[in-house]
Amino acid sequence: MKRLASRSFPLSCRAAVLTLSVLCAAHTAHAADLTVTAFGGTWEKAYRKCFVEPFEKQTGKSVDVTLGNPLQWVNQAAANPARPPIDVMVSTPEATHIAIERKLLDPVTVKEVPNLAQLDPRLVAYGHGYGFPITYGDFGLMYSTKRVKIPPKSWKEFVDGVVAGKYQAGLPDINYVATPAGLITLFNQLYGGSPTNIQPALDQVKRMRDSKNVTFFSDPNAPLNAMRNGDIDIAMYYDGRAWAEHDTTNPDIAWINPSPGSVAFPNMAVKVKNGSPLGTQFLNTLASSEGQTCFANAMQYTASNTKVAYNAKVKPRIATVDGSIWVNFDDIGRYVPQWIEAWNKQIGR
Repeated sequence: MKRLASRSFPLSCRAAVLTLSVLCAAHTAHAADLTVTAFGGTWEKAYRKCFVEPFEKQTGKSVDVTLGNPLQWVNQAAANPARPPIDVMVSTPEATHIAIERKLLDPVTVKEVPNLAQLDPRLVAYGHGYGFPITYGDFGLMYSTKRVKIPPKSWKEFVDGVVAGKYQAGLPDINYVATPAGLITLFNQLYGGSPTNIQPALDQVKRMRDSKNVTFFSDPNAPLNAMRNGDIDIAMYYDGRAWAEHDTTNPDIAWINPSPGSVAFPNMAVKVKNGSPLGTQFLNTLASSEGQTCFANAMQYTASNTKVAYNAKVKPRIATVDGSIWVNFDDIGRYVPQWIEAWNKQIGR
């Protein structure tokens, strides 16, 4: 538990000190035993239900869930490595790579996290010995079945269709976590770019932007709202979130995986060095078949635990390891700062 540091005050401030002491004591008494990160919206709700609540019930410990940006979390841990404000990070592979390079994480083995033995080793490899994916989803195309009668079969068909005005599209901007891998890296592969030359990808984004048929988003809920309101017809988006929207709010929505495939995005779970020892126990909960079964069926993402049981509705919708595009997130993490600069200069902030 993190406590407030004490300090001396003049005698004239004794009354104020007494009041502050009571307030600080109350704050400290209610401070959480463990601080973990999560993405927002339906993701956070499922995360709390499937992992946080069972962990609290089993251990009797309290967990604080903090939302935000993965790179922001890495910087917070780096700012105070001796007493990090975060104990367990669930974030992107790029952020995990940066945290590994900055020596901010503890190694993770089967000895400390027994449920690690149940995970698909192909997915565990993404953690380089410092973590593992809870689940992963593909970043494909969500569309309105009422307004897009014949969805594009390939990514190039999607790009050309936007430019031609066949549909209004939602694209992630550079501040969205999926943009470096899900858009820039994918378009690089399609149009002949490389990690050191993303101009081919940027040229396609500029074509779509200049057509006036594109709305950029950075908030994961924005394309869902825009789709409901009829402002967009199609958007680059995660499979699980799209199907959840279909089931709960908008049955008009569908999702497709255009040729030659969609980039897979693992949600990486890692323990911050010098964080609470409870973090290792929480990682074991994140790796459990019970927790992942609950989470994967709620979010309709593919679980890393091979013992997860999917319900009949979810099973045909989830991505497969062999059917997804797996990119080198280590390279992406290395080049992201330059990519952001190039995007901001050519596409805009």
